[in-house]
Amino acid sequence: GESDQNNASGGKKELTDEEKKAAAEKRAKKAEEKAKKKAANASAAAKKAAGKGDAPAAELDVTALDIRVGKIIEVWEHAESEKLWCEKISFGEGEPRQILSGLRHFYKKEEMEDRTVLVLCNLKKMNLGGVPSHGMVLCATNADHTAVEFVVPPEGAKLGERVMFEGLQGEPKPENQVAKKKILQKLAPDLKTDGDGVVVWKGIKSCTTAGPCLASKG
Repeated sequence: GESDQNNASGGKKELTDEEKKAAAEKRAKKAEEKAKKKAANASAAAKKAAGKGDAPAAELDVTALDIRVGKIIEVWEHAESEKLWCEKISFGEGEPRQILSGLRHFYKKEEMEDRTVLVLCNLKKMNLGGVPSHGMVLCATNADHTAVEFVVPPEGAKLGERVMFEGLQGEPKPENQVAKKKILQKLAPDLKTDGDGVVVWKGIKSCTTAGPCLASKG
């Protein structure tokens, strides 16, 4: 009878192992399902977030850019680059900004000084050839970049005033967002001058308190 008992206990042990195995499998399956559910939720959340992100992207317009009237008050050559001018630009109030522009082949120093220009202000500060630059002076160019000219505010526009576009309202995006979401790269292709030399975005005219902005040479 002893051997029977052993067999029985052996059988029981086997059963226990089977049960353990089954329980482990059940747990694993449950965990897998939970993980799948979690992943599904995460992807749903991601889709939702993407959806949220898409809506503003679809509505993204030129008001995301902070374009202001500035005046070049100082110009000097970049020590390391024969393409770059270094400029100090005043916006009427606060500290002037240092901005670098690749315009040495297109403008002489005396043509730069005291010139009123349009500046894209909500760009992150970056180093160009080791020299900090905070912003971008806007210019118009032909298709093959052989001709470049400033786009300028009209006479009477106030230093520091923001350039708007007819019928569009909106606050400029923060600098880090402009960089991260490549906002300038998305908007720039539609920023042009029309047949009259007026700065437009998707055909919508730029405007200041003194009228539209123009390509300096028409």
